[in-house]
Order: sequence, then structure tokens, then C-alpha cells
Amino acid sequence: MRISTGLVLGVTLILGAAAVGGCDDKDSGKETEKHETRAAPHADATATSGSDWIAVKTQRASVWRFTRQAAPLSASRLAAVGANAPAPQPAENPPDDALAEINAAIGANMLPTRDSVHSTDLVNRALQSVDPPGSPEPPPQPAAILITTPWNDDTLLLWIAVPSAIMTDSTAVSVEFNPKTVANFRPLGDPATLTLPATAPGRTAMLYELFPMTDSAQAKAGTLKYAVLHVTGAGAGQPKVDRAITDADAAGGIDVVPDAVQFAVAVAGFGGLLRGDPAVRDLSCADTIALAGSTTLPDPDGWHAQIVALMHRAEPLIDLPPREPPPAEEPPK
Repeated sequence: MRISTGLVLGVTLILGAAAVGGCDDKDSGKETEKHETRAAPHADATATSGSDWIAVKTQRASVWRFTRQAAPLSASRLAAVGANAPAPQPAENPPDDALAEINAAIGANMLPTRDSVHSTDLVNRALQSVDPPGSPEPPPQPAAILITTPWNDDTLLLWIAVPSAIMTDSTAVSVEFNPKTVANFRPLGDPATLTLPATAPGRTAMLYELFPMTDSAQAKAGTLKYAVLHVTGAGAGQPKVDRAITDADAAGGIDVVPDAVQFAVAVAGFGGLLRGDPAVRDLSCADTIALAGSTTLPDPDGWHAQIVALMHRAEPLIDLPPREPPPAEEPPK
């Protein structure tokens, strides 16, 4: 896994290169005095493969859709509707049975088929840890963090969280990517199946992977704009937010971002390993275990512990060394 102590995007791009730091695991214990830099990749359609990648030149916006979780019935409400009446069902969540086929396959000492691994469901479930129960009330404005990708040198991760207390069923949220600075993007979760808490204030979040490219005009100006987050509420008095996402949102490496972000990235990387994602090439299962295990999030339903345990069980299957060909037989003398 490549972990950086910082993400330098603005100053070095003024000089004509995108600076995204990284170091190999073997160097992770060394202190560095300056960031490593690399030349900006030449973005093109062949740089990212797979149906989950979206070319910004053909589709710029990623639209979020929400379902609100139903509040549990109180004793008085149960009495009012009658003991024999069916209780309202909660809104559909990213299904925990996304782990079922993975569990079954690994229990049989094999990896699941790639098509049976629903990475977006896993990531959506992990993103629900952004504001665990008992957290203080979240800030009123959306938050964005750009992160160096721990599994390759070519992409960036973008984490966005929007307060779900300033939302209604008619609130529209979208992320509009800038074709001058982003060639391709993909949601690592599913923006069409996000859930909002029914009562307690919280935030809903999404994680993207971006394939950036340098825009010389913006680089000379000292600021790179990757996207704009649009939040629009219906009706008078409803908030409207248009928040630019720039290199000022660069937080650095995965080791310096909040635990909720680290956990979501670890789960995304684990899903990518199980699916054989070609973009997840500098990450091992041991890396995802270390990343997820380093977080200290509350785990009221045990899901966090469950997926970390699953990572441990999958590690010997994912990280097996390549098989060596059998030695050639010597011709008879």
C-alpha cells in the first residue's frame, strides 16, 4: 500500500506537474522531509478500464438518491396501530447479505466469484460509519477530502459528506466533475442507494475515485478545481449549496484522514481485491486489515468487526504467492 505524508497539488502543478506523494510499505517507517512528486499522467480512455468508470467528457454529473430509514415504533404508536398490525418496514439498506456469498466461499477455502462481490454495497455500508451513534452534531456545511489513492499511482480518492439534517425527500444532491481536470471517475459506493437517518442528525457520504489530468490555465492560477458539489432543497427557505472541490481540499495520505474515511477506503480496497480490479494493484489484503484495524469507530451492530474478520480469513487466499511452474523433466540419458 502506498501511503503519503502529504498531497501536494497546487504549487507543483504551477511548475507543470501534478504532485501526488507515495511511498512503499518498506519505507513507511521512515521520516521524509519533502514530498515525492510524479509527473501528471496523460489521461485517456484506456487509462481506466471497466464498466464502472465514467468518462467526464460524456457524463459530468453523479446524482445522489436517498431513502429515509423508518423510525422504530414507540410503545404508544404500537398501541395506536394495534398489536396485530404489521410494523412498518425500514427503508432498504445496502444489504448485509452482500457478505453472505463472500463468507460462504471463504468458508470453503476459496475466493468468491468476482460477479458475486458487490463492492458498492460494501462501501455504502461502510460509509454509514461517517457519523456513528453518539457522535456530536455534524457541521452544517458539506465536507470534501481529496486523498492519495493507496492502491495505485494514477488516481485520487474523493470523499464527500453532506449533512442529512439540512435535507428533505425532494433535496437534490449531485457532484459535477470538471472535464478540464478529471478524465474519468467512478463511484466506489452506489450514489443511487444512499440512506438518511430518520431522527438523529447525521451526514450521508460518498467515495469516488478520480483519474486526474492537468489543466495548465488553472495550474498557473494556483488552484485546481476538480468538481462542484450541488445541494438544492425544494421550497422557500431550503438551502442551496454550490461548493467547489479544489486542491485546497487535499488532506494528504490515507493515514491522516478521519477514521470513517479510512474505514470506507479499506472496505473499497478489499472489495476491489476480491473482484480482481486492475486499478487495485499496489494493495494487499494485509494492507486493508491494517487500515481498517487502525480505526476506532463505534461498532454497535458488529459489522465493522465482521468485515475485518473476513479480511483476515481472506488474506491467505488473496495474497497467495504465484505458483511456480513444475521443474522440467530431464531427458533420459
